[in-house]
Amino acid sequence: MFKFDMGDSSQSTQQENKPNYNWKDIKDEFFDCVEKLEVGELEMQDIFTLSESTSAVVMLDKASDIGHFEKKEDFPLSFKVAVETGQLKLKDFTYSELIGIFDSLFACLASWIQGTSIVQSILTCLYLHNTAAIEDKYLMSFCNGILKISRTISNFILRAGVYEEEDFQSNLFNFDLCDEIIARKVLAALRDSENSIQNCLRKLNSSDDEFKDLTAIISRIKYLRLMLQCLLELFPTRLVSPDESKMSDITKLLAGAIEVFPEIKKTIDRGTQPDPESHSPNPIGFSPNVNLRLIPPTFPRYPRIISRVDALNFLEELPKNIRLACKVIQFTNFQSVLSFFLEFSRIAEPCLLSRSVLQIIYFPAKGKVFGTLNLNEILKDSARDFIGPPGLLPRHQLFHDVQAKECIDLFFFNNGHIFARLIEVFGYYRSRQRYKIEELLTDFSNMQYEAEQVDAYCRKQFSSCTSADNCFESWSIYYSLRAMLHFLLLGFELELYSICEYFYIYWYMENVTLSWIISTLAQAEACLVEQKCSTEEFKNLSRGQKRTRLIKKMKPFDREMKIMQTLQSLCAGFCKAVGGFMKAGRIPKPLPEFDSEKFRYEHRFAAFVDFTAPQMISYQEFKENQEQIFTAGQEVLFLGSSHSFSQAKNILENLPNLDQELTSMLKVAKNNMVVMKLLANGHKKESKLTPNFDFSIHPCFPAIKQL
Repeated sequence: MFKFDMGDSSQSTQQENKPNYNWKDIKDEFFDCVEKLEVGELEMQDIFTLSESTSAVVMLDKASDIGHFEKKEDFPLSFKVAVETGQLKLKDFTYSELIGIFDSLFACLASWIQGTSIVQSILTCLYLHNTAAIEDKYLMSFCNGILKISRTISNFILRAGVYEEEDFQSNLFNFDLCDEIIARKVLAALRDSENSIQNCLRKLNSSDDEFKDLTAIISRIKYLRLMLQCLLELFPTRLVSPDESKMSDITKLLAGAIEVFPEIKKTIDRGTQPDPESHSPNPIGFSPNVNLRLIPPTFPRYPRIISRVDALNFLEELPKNIRLACKVIQFTNFQSVLSFFLEFSRIAEPCLLSRSVLQIIYFPAKGKVFGTLNLNEILKDSARDFIGPPGLLPRHQLFHDVQAKECIDLFFFNNGHIFARLIEVFGYYRSRQRYKIEELLTDFSNMQYEAEQVDAYCRKQFSSCTSADNCFESWSIYYSLRAMLHFLLLGFELELYSICEYFYIYWYMENVTLSWIISTLAQAEACLVEQKCSTEEFKNLSRGQKRTRLIKKMKPFDREMKIMQTLQSLCAGFCKAVGGFMKAGRIPKPLPEFDSEKFRYEHRFAAFVDFTAPQMISYQEFKENQEQIFTAGQEVLFLGSSHSFSQAKNILENLPNLDQELTSMLKVAKNNMVVMKLLANGHKKESKLTPNFDFSIHPCFPAIKQL
């Protein structure tokens, strides 16, 4: 018989629903099994793999349990607890305290953009957890502005997607970044704070300390407002980039942010300063460990918030970089755009936000340049301007052939994504660019094959049309070669090459990559001249003036060819210089039992193995060329190197409007020309010391210095 107690029915039901565990002690059995394993052996089971074992948390172990605190560590304060215990005030701030909090938030913002998790940087400020409770209107408006600009920055970076996990921590942990307040109200509150402070400043003497403190506060609020307004204007809410008129207004906002920044840097010492023995960026309002339980144990326990000086330097460059990025709307030619992205990635390389802004301005929607232009049409214009394929010229009969048009359209449709990805590559850090370009090179080799098929079809349709020879293939080869050249040059920037590898890297660039680029440009220029000769305008010229006047007028690649000839001369100079040092025994060779030059060579150029134009030069062919070069004595090689550097110098000196990079090349050419001339004349002939290759002037072409 069973007796039921209705009063305890719910309790008995809960007990029945509880799982019944039968625990067993396996300690002795476990150690018996462990004794059978050799040192270094691991036992793996499907239910508990090595990956799971490495991420297992040992409770109360400081190395792996991120929630464990020792007594000497400060227990993290939440906003509510800090207010209740009187450790966080909400009003009656001194000016120094406000400046200190503002500067600390700037430092946290810069740290987050540079890769620190948001919960270990910006959101360590307790005031951001409940801005509505702040009674000081200056601090409340500033904190809301920081939250809103953080959300906007996150939108830019996530939309552009040109970052890796180590570059930016995208997880926002579902925090409310002022999402319930519209941006217009946040901007209005910041502007109201500025006006209030401005009214106070009118009543004070400029020599008063209060005047200086209020000037410091208003400059920080104004900078935040201008940057927030600028980013909100730039973000393409309707998948269309701002037009020139709107971009002009954005540029004025950025100019205002740049103008106000000297006052911010000048008053950095007027705020409260962080305690050197604390992890907190400011003694008021910050709790470094408040969000510690949200992050996995693999994160750094105390991430380094960059110093206020470094943060302000970063934030000072930010509006300058964004203003430069806005200039991309001035370019419509794809080659000009590509050069702009390449140069921008070099200038703004440390700033992920400005690189993301540039990506979003150019590609606010997939495959749509500025949100209004089709990328494939821009690529057609690029091919038309580069070499003028008959199938893209309205005056040519091939342009009106339906089948030829479909063939050409299909080619650009199939390969447009390659150029979109190439633009995207220049948004990454330089180290990641090299890896991404290596992946793209396979696509470029496939595009060359397709371009060859298009050219063959055009020749088949109009066999009498000689100008249709290899037009699309030449255009494809040109961009393939530019990608290959950038891939090799990045190896120098990233310091991937050993000194013993310099010879064949510079040799390959001189004799293969740059030689093909110059040849392709010359072919394209000749093709454009030929097409111009067939026009009525040319036929109407007098016979004696036709060719001469046209050739002088039509040199679209003159500047680019001279730059490529400069690079080729520099590479030739370094190739001969390194060859001379190798003959003199001044460049140590790796031990053969640990190294293989053949393996190194094939590894460096493995990314080019799929190309047929240009076909990768085998190691055997390289060695044959090297032996021919080495038949000359070291003095002859040094003299030849001096002549090559002299050629590069002469080209650059006659080239107008040198930018910073070309100016650096000119300095390198002048220095190395003199050094090589001295060595050719027997200077330090008996020395066996390895020369110093100084990359401080130019990241890819070093100044050679004797030791």
